[in-house]
Amino acid sequence: MRNFGFEERQEPSGLPQALPTAPRPAAAPRRDVAVLGPTLRFKGELSAEEDFILQGRIEGSIHHTQSVTIGTEGVVQGDIHARIVVIDGSVEGDLHGLESVVVNATGRVTGNIFAPRVGLVDGALFNGRIDMGARQADAQAPAKASQPGVALSAEETERMLGSKQ
Repeated sequence: MRNFGFEERQEPSGLPQALPTAPRPAAAPRRDVAVLGPTLRFKGELSAEEDFILQGRIEGSIHHTQSVTIGTEGVVQGDIHARIVVIDGSVEGDLHGLESVVVNATGRVTGNIFAPRVGLVDGALFNGRIDMGARQADAQAPAKASQPGVALSAEETERMLGSKQ
């Protein structure tokens, strides 16, 4: 059970209370979580520093430094940028996770996923492509000129085709 800052009430009794013999364990670090309910309708760009759970509808982009969870009733039409992205609802847009993106069984995503770790749970609906780090590799590696007679990898072919469009 979660303690919301209320101390346990101690009822007076005629008996002396025993002193605690061991110190209480340190409290877990406090995590702020913002929850937007199912009746919420929002248009525009949303950003924040705390964890975020959406059960409503957002038309626009979400930029968070922590985790973003789109609940089973949540709908997003726009891109999501966060440290961790978890989808249980519906998203039409790209998902950018600094650490990970997970689409659970009830999740529906139409868009691309960019994250070093990606999880698609059995039953999830996903239509798009997944990039698990090619962007970071592109920035670190020098551009390789294609040589006649040398086969290109699938990523190199897609990169070449994507840059010409």
